Amino acid sequence: MTYTEYLDLVVQLATVNLKPGSRYITAAALGVLLKQASPEVDWKFFGKRSLSELLSDPLIQSRLSVIETDKKALAIQPINQVATPSVSLETFNPLRKSVWDSFVMGTPTGRRFMHRHNGMVRMGLSTAPNPVDDWVEIAPISLEEQRKWAVEFLDGVHGKFDVVRSELLEGDSWHPHLFAEALRGADEVELRQWNRFRSARVSTVVKEWLAQHALPAERAFQSFPRGQNDKRAEQDAAKGAIPNLESDETRRIILEALSLLPLERLLEIPIPAGVMLSALSNAKPR
Repeated sequence: MTYTEYLDLVVQLATVNLKPGSRYITAAALGVLLKQASPEVDWKFFGKRSLSELLSDPLIQSRLSVIETDKKALAIQPINQVATPSVSLETFNPLRKSVWDSFVMGTPTGRRFMHRHNGMVRMGLSTAPNPVDDWVEIAPISLEEQRKWAVEFLDGVHGKFDVVRSELLEGDSWHPHLFAEALRGADEVELRQWNRFRSARVSTVVKEWLAQHALPAERAFQSFPRGQNDKRAEQDAAKGAIPNLESDETRRIILEALSLLPLERLLEIPIPAGVMLSALSNAKPR
């Protein structure tokens, strides 16, 4: 990681992780987030004795303001930040649905991978697809991590949802869906705030994962106008998975790919009844 990349990470974390209703993040909280996001590289790696010294860099000060809270604690405020929660990346640059699902959804069980060159996502696998070097494994975000996000969100609304906290955060039955439904029943506005808050956190995790594996943003984020799903992106990815070859060669590649699938996966593929009957007829002993 270069110094400029590290400064960009500082600005990103300070901007995305604002609590709802707050215009700043404390330096202590930012320091913890930096250590979580970059455990092997910190400000000392670049010759800075402290986080406050790093924040005095002109490249930081052009984007972040260092202030004091009412309790005289050091805090960081994004320049031109309005007194509303941070706008989620999901608002203007949403994740592709398949990518969101692979990082957030608990099902299907199994390992998850993204193709380096076309962004295709595969889930529910036991091993990486072939060729292995073309696929990067995705580590889904745990429910416990998302529970921590929910705690931070509720901390920012000043005890407004104590019932939600006691019933859905402190018990063993917590789940993002149940949490969202509880907010929906209490306050639709806060539900929308939570959705933006959670989306921003997921987007941050995905961006860090992309950077870790040297993948461009378009592998995970939609580049189409808001409101469209990622069907077109998936279609383009599928087209890119097989090179433009003659029909016989393409057929051979598809058959070889099918031969690698276990029987239970083959049975899931919809095959026209006529084709199946014809194959069975040809397979009969003569």
